Amino acid sequence: MPVDIAMPVAAPRSRAENRVYRRESLIRSAIATVGRYDLTGATVERICHGAGASRGLIAHYFDSKEELLLAAAGETFDAQAMTVKKAIANDRALDPVTAIKRMARSSFEAPIFSPDAIAAWQAFTNASRSQPAFLDVIRGVSEHLQELYEPAFAAAAANRQIALDAAHAARGLITVVDGLWNSLATGRDGLGPDDAIQVAERYIDGCLLGAGRS
Repeated sequence: MPVDIAMPVAAPRSRAENRVYRRESLIRSAIATVGRYDLTGATVERICHGAGASRGLIAHYFDSKEELLLAAAGETFDAQAMTVKKAIANDRALDPVTAIKRMARSSFEAPIFSPDAIAAWQAFTNASRSQPAFLDVIRGVSEHLQELYEPAFAAAAANRQIALDAAHAARGLITVVDGLWNSLATGRDGLGPDDAIQVAERYIDGCLLGAGRS
């Protein structure tokens, strides 16, 4: 005879967990909405609809739509990306070159990379020209990336006994990756994520060829 198998039921979220969940839902929806409609089209109605929330929910977590968008930019492109990249940088089993390449590769893979994410980053970058708050977020991302890449390049150069300006190499890689995101967002060069990874890795290899051997 058939036997009824009870399906596990998820425990209800606490009030604090519910607040975190709703806030994160708004941030995820904000990124997706900006990616699809740009900043001008990222209306409160669209963001709330994407989050499955009422229009008034934003006011419970953010003072304005602009504050939500800034939080979305900072937490998505800084906090999340840094969590992924720091885990790679702190993996002592990896040699410095492998760590640099894996950190660069992670910019073109989930959870950091998605079509909505790169389109949203492009929108925030464009907005930074006239809105200093977005420029501050972008500068913060670059500074945190510099803090990860620079010591890794320095360690890689030391291992290979070559002379390398690690700060310059790190800034260059950040610029290359940013340009590749721009290319992927606009589709102007016909590149895909795998192509972008290859370009970034060629840049890394070029920095460490050893032409400046000490």
